[in-house]
Amino acid sequence: MLVLGPESVVFDGDAWSGVDLVAVDRISAKEIVEYGDSGPQVIFADVVQSRVNVRVVLGLERSELLGPAPGDEGLFEFRAGFGRTDVGWVRVSMTAVVQRVTHELTPGGVKRVVQMVAVSSDGVTDPVTVEDVT
Repeated sequence: MLVLGPESVVFDGDAWSGVDLVAVDRISAKEIVEYGDSGPQVIFADVVQSRVNVRVVLGLERSELLGPAPGDEGLFEFRAGFGRTDVGWVRVSMTAVVQRVTHELTPGGVKRVVQMVAVSSDGVTDPVTVEDVT
């Protein structure tokens, strides 16, 4: 999931402004891949553990001394739509833990990059909830 310019972004009750993008990536953390004796092709594959990584890029207009820190955990949510109308808007939410906060100097200005991992409530339930808000 890639959302460019989300309307609103909140982490642990703190509204983040100037968010350029939110990327929610689902990756395999543990895979099973088996080959048969008959040939070189995979005959079985499964993902037995997965992970949801979240990357948020914010544009900074001034010096910032405060912000999220590794280990911070909270409800991360953002609202996104696909047009100028109220139709098609969704709210994406998840509990997330901050892993890394870095800063980059780009031709477009200074960017803060916050990397997080989403946490499931029970290890079975998908940690990401998407709800229609139209």
